[in-house]
Amino acid sequence: MSLPKISEVLSAHSAVRRAETVIVRCDGRDVTVAAAELNQYVSGPILRNHVWQELGEDSGLAAVLIVESIPAGDAANAESLAAAVADGHCALFEEPRDDVERRVAAIWSETMGVTRVGVHDDFLELGGDSLSALRIITAIEAQFDRSLDVYDFMSAGSVRRLADLLR
Repeated sequence: MSLPKISEVLSAHSAVRRAETVIVRCDGRDVTVAAAELNQYVSGPILRNHVWQELGEDSGLAAVLIVESIPAGDAANAESLAAAVADGHCALFEEPRDDVERRVAAIWSETMGVTRVGVHDDFLELGGDSLSALRIITAIEAQFDRSLDVYDFMSAGSVRRLADLLR
């Protein structure tokens, strides 16, 4: 998928003022990351899923970093985006690594209506609220045949950390 097409789809989102997409080197691999200026708040994972819904999951977009501003007339600086990813300000999408993570991610995806959920995606950034938390907890308790405290669920915050609690 072309970088300008990803930027175009992001920029067409009602919450986005401007977006630029670049390829950055992270952990020895090239990944596609977008920077987005916002008109109103929306999270990076929600914008990533928006692109996947419009262009398909094979669009190549790994993450969207929310920024204060992108310099006028200038593409997003690949070095600053790579640094933001390395510093943890922008989590790259990562597939589940085992059955527990896959099952938890599938529950989150179905319950929250999100195309795909990465193991580092934050529950609240995906649009999670108290009702979806209770639905997810109920589904997890049924699938894993064990109780899960609301506090533990909210403290975990991501698929990977929640899966670690369930193991």
